[in-house]
Amino acid sequence: MQKWFRRASLVVPALCAAGAWADADLHGAFVAPTLLMLGILMFAVLVMRFGDSRRDTKISGWDSIDVLTPSGVSMMWLSAGALVLASEVGWASLSVIGVLGMGTTFVAITWTVLAGSAPDRWRGSKIERTIVPAIASEGDPLREELLLTGVNIPFGMRLFATGRVMRHGVISRYVLGREGAHGEMRLQADIGLALRGEHHAPAMELWFGDALGLTRTASVAKGEATLVVTPRLAPVDGTKNLLGEGGDASTANETNKFPTEGTFRIREYVPGDDTRRIHWVRSAQQDELIMRLPDEIPPADPAVRLVLDTELMGMEDSVSRAPSELLDGMVRVWLGIAKDLSSRGIRVTLVTAVAHNGTIQRVERSITPRTMRAGMELGTRARWQSDVSLDKLVDTPRTRHLVVTCRPRRTPAAAPLTWIVVPENVWTSLEIMTSPSAELTHQFPLGSEDNRRANRKAERERLLQLTVDRQMLISIVGWTHWNKVSGTCVARPVADRIQLAVIP
Repeated sequence: MQKWFRRASLVVPALCAAGAWADADLHGAFVAPTLLMLGILMFAVLVMRFGDSRRDTKISGWDSIDVLTPSGVSMMWLSAGALVLASEVGWASLSVIGVLGMGTTFVAITWTVLAGSAPDRWRGSKIERTIVPAIASEGDPLREELLLTGVNIPFGMRLFATGRVMRHGVISRYVLGREGAHGEMRLQADIGLALRGEHHAPAMELWFGDALGLTRTASVAKGEATLVVTPRLAPVDGTKNLLGEGGDASTANETNKFPTEGTFRIREYVPGDDTRRIHWVRSAQQDELIMRLPDEIPPADPAVRLVLDTELMGMEDSVSRAPSELLDGMVRVWLGIAKDLSSRGIRVTLVTAVAHNGTIQRVERSITPRTMRAGMELGTRARWQSDVSLDKLVDTPRTRHLVVTCRPRRTPAAAPLTWIVVPENVWTSLEIMTSPSAELTHQFPLGSEDNRRANRKAERERLLQLTVDRQMLISIVGWTHWNKVSGTCVARPVADRIQLAVIP
């Protein structure tokens, strides 16, 4: 509807003011014919451009003549209103305003269509877009660089470019005047801190606009970019609680033994045993060699499967940043535990569901202190999904599973599970929920596009959707009484470390 209103504003205001143009008493003998010729020239140029676009498959004919900006639409209607009102009341000064406004808009439309909307305007131009660094760690500052080659900016116009690299990142905006009309121009801007994941930034949107902001050309898409942000590792305290009372393979816990108690763990002698451990009294009683065993609790299981539970429906395209922050925290806990356990001699297998060959599949990686790069790669690709359930990740029997999740739940697992819960209220931050300004006040500087009614309406809708998505996340992960699950560990960030604590 807005597009058709802008297109109609090219013709309807001029027709409404046609009666005022013929009044020589208001405009003079030469003003009305001049304005009429400018209007005819504008219409001829629009028709010509519409016909050329019918042979050009890159842009439709109607989009090629959609050149008025909101400011240009306002100028057309206000100028037409001034001319009509001046002809009715006989106020000559008001007609001057109308003539200047409509004449200026006619000239801007004609020049924009002729110079800025030419089919070969972008031919030979090259837009290179790079993100520095291309491979970053979570939380690193990023910089966007644009290299423009062969971009010819028409006289009296400016080049506008806008784009976003990360889904929840900032929007970068650039404006370039005639100083970049020839040769090479390099633009750069800081785009904030790196967010974990594999980011495929869509092409930037570029267009030309006149210096008065009345008209603009159709947008073209150029300059795609890719960015890989690996998770940030943090030391984890309390992983010993995940292994039971036996500790790890290199550190065994001694049993509590009273002075009157002897050694209760014995077995028959096997060739090759250390003869210093022969229990001579028992051997004499049973007339065979009996071996004493160490007085300690046996070490924990030497192999574990560390599972990342990414099953959460409806969070893939959430407007709220909270689901992404929660998953970032889960990945950080998941990889931190894997690194700590593998350094203790435990055989760790990372298990999760990620995109592979166009579908979501279960992926496993065996981790050692020297092969953490494979785990980092999995953590980078982790996203919320609803295709692979948790039951499919914990279906390996006779193996201990450690499940990093935000909502422990009943599952028909074939092996014992230990839940490592990442609470939503601890790992997510509060989002700014400031509503747009009222109709008579402006949040942004005067003349900014963000002050327009359509943009304020879009911002209100975005905030409403953000609230709905945040409440949905809380309702999904907040209702579970995870503190009632036996053997649950809770992961909390403490400074630059992660603390695991078992709920009593």
